[in-house]
Amino acid sequence: MTSIYLHRDDLQTIQQFLDSFPDAQQVEVTVDTSSGIGAIIDATIHGVEINGQRVQVSKNIVDETSW
Repeated sequence: MTSIYLHRDDLQTIQQFLDSFPDAQQVEVTVDTSSGIGAIIDATIHGVEINGQRVQVSKNIVDETSW
């Protein structure tokens, strides 16, 4: 089992991202720990309709700048 720790601010950022797409019901959170220093966390919403196209939208939640 793999665990990640999310700061309250990270959770709020994910919630705000999800709230920006009112039709979205879920968000995928991915974590890359391959750097050995810290975790890179991204959030993706699938199936968002923008300009008549179904797309996925991603947002970086945590990256190297916060280490």
